[in-house]
Amino acid sequence: MIDQLIAPFFPNERLESYEILGSGLINKTFKVHLVGRASPLLLQEINTHVFPDAVALMGNFVELAAHLRRQANYPLGILDPICTLEGVSYFKDEHGAFWRILPFFEGTYSPEQLPNTKEAFEAAWAYGIFLKGVAGFPLAKLYASIPDFHHTVQRYKRFRDILKADIVQRATSAATEIAQVFEAEQYAIQVDQMLKNGQIPIRPVHNDTKAGNVLLSNATSKAVAVIDWDTVMPGSVLSDYGDMVRTFVSDRYEDAPAAELTIRKEVWEALDEGFLSATTGFLTKNEREYRDLGALWIISEQALRFLSDYLDGDRYYKTDYAEHNLVRARNQLALLAAVRNK
Repeated sequence: MIDQLIAPFFPNERLESYEILGSGLINKTFKVHLVGRASPLLLQEINTHVFPDAVALMGNFVELAAHLRRQANYPLGILDPICTLEGVSYFKDEHGAFWRILPFFEGTYSPEQLPNTKEAFEAAWAYGIFLKGVAGFPLAKLYASIPDFHHTVQRYKRFRDILKADIVQRATSAATEIAQVFEAEQYAIQVDQMLKNGQIPIRPVHNDTKAGNVLLSNATSKAVAVIDWDTVMPGSVLSDYGDMVRTFVSDRYEDAPAAELTIRKEVWEALDEGFLSATTGFLTKNEREYRDLGALWIISEQALRFLSDYLDGDRYYKTDYAEHNLVRARNQLALLAAVRNK
């Protein structure tokens, strides 16, 4: 099967070997080796349930890669899609599935969760460099792969509907968490108003700035590339900064019980230093000054998403036990409180 997927891109080359990569829930990913080719490649199926317009999505990749290539001083690797002989950046197989081939960055790793201070600095620096690199990309040409992804005010409207329906009768057991989520609604409202009145600019942003979406060198731990461009859409720098804080600074994974959760302050300081050093002369005064609001906003949004799914019968996130999403929501709410008290 894999050789048939490679053929439209490399009709004159043969598959030598392949291996399945990662445990991601969104896209199927393979590392492939072709006979006589020194560097491996990344073969990936696009999840069209999450990203229904694969053609437009790959249009983003092509245009963003070209935009970054035109910058002689862009220091990171670029996810430049390999095109078929017909000149398109994807292949649609006989079952209707969409596949793409991207560069594979050998000798790298993703710090995933709970990065150390050096990894936090490098990852945040890389995200800052990426944001600076795509800043001039025309918003009108950027396809929104997940509309309203960080439209948290809209998510609160949906939350109220879920709470009113209470289809699995869980609202009573989550009364404390529901109250805490509503208390945090102020952050979403504040950001929404700032975006509407132009206090915070709308830019091309990554929208999924977890540590696992940066590749670091095995040898030096220096940043090599920012990956996973599927969610690059118009948005706010505050969300990218906020999601870094959310996924970098806690002392435990988001599935862990939240008792006595603490912030790793040294990791946050390294994150902040890396991000600000990469975005000097690029961020506006408000983007710098309100970056902590971004953390409060995105952490509370994730708590809202976990709690919404818990009350709605666990339809979105994969769960391992009945209260899994409630535990996740409590974890995020504890992180929110720790950030707020920072």
